[in-house]
Amino acid sequence: MKFRFNKIIMMLIPLVMCGCNSYIQRTLWQSVTTMGEPIPAAPQMITTPVLDHVKLSVAWVGHATALIQIHDKIFLTDPLFSNTIGMVVKRQVKAGLDPSLLAKVDGTFISHMHFDHLNYGSLDALPKKGILVFPYGIERFVPDFGFAQAEELKPWETFEYDNVRITAVPAQHFTGRYGIDRNWLGDIGYTGYVIEYRGITVFFAGDTGYNPEFFKEIGRRFKINLAIIPIAPSSSVGNGSYVHVSPMGALAIMKDVGAAAMLPIHFGTLLFGSAANPEGPLDLLLAAAANEGLSSRIIALKVGERRILY
Repeated sequence: MKFRFNKIIMMLIPLVMCGCNSYIQRTLWQSVTTMGEPIPAAPQMITTPVLDHVKLSVAWVGHATALIQIHDKIFLTDPLFSNTIGMVVKRQVKAGLDPSLLAKVDGTFISHMHFDHLNYGSLDALPKKGILVFPYGIERFVPDFGFAQAEELKPWETFEYDNVRITAVPAQHFTGRYGIDRNWLGDIGYTGYVIEYRGITVFFAGDTGYNPEFFKEIGRRFKINLAIIPIAPSSSVGNGSYVHVSPMGALAIMKDVGAAAMLPIHFGTLLFGSAANPEGPLDLLLAAAANEGLSSRIIALKVGERRILY
């Protein structure tokens, strides 16, 4: 084990010390230097994935993974249960759900092909009777995990099954899985989703920067009960970067799509190149929401916590 750990360090030192940007340098360095330390357990754990007599509930498993129940259907976004990404980038807190407890998942949604969103080991651990949905252009990166059905959708394409209606919606992010491959893959491979079932509508933004044209159009087309929106990693200034919204950008998306409620995600789970307070993005979001009189619409969950909306 010690040899393997030292080998990883030696492989990463050239990357950390030279060509890649400071964000990647900090992320890799922090992960490597804490590799031998234990990962704290999730504050709470989801022990009963399926509830009785629920119209809509949501639980935050960590990072971009949300467990959504709409009536009798269970959906999972960007499943991530592993303790590291690519054996290098380390979790700050373990997942709030043991996937072996899932007797069924009716729909699993992949927003893009980055390692922390398209995670092979996590997909392999899921029940396979449901549908796997992923963005157009990444089929070659998705092995056959044995799901009952797999669907590849372009933005604004719709797929229906068992009274569930799935619409892929635009996001503003970037493609690629291994760094250099983004140079020839083009502008494909990332999306958000709208899930509609029995009068309930949930929007999962995936990873995205702020684009008012995209999100206002989503708001025009759908009446959204719950929006699941990332709030990190990004500058806290303005609406964020081109590919990641800040807490203020996430709040703008919530308003643009007209969501009745918002679950903030994509913070406090992985080492994201900063030693700052991992709850900092959430603090900024809550302060901004309070300033605009929107606090009641923010569902701030701890990893492993669930909220029943209806």
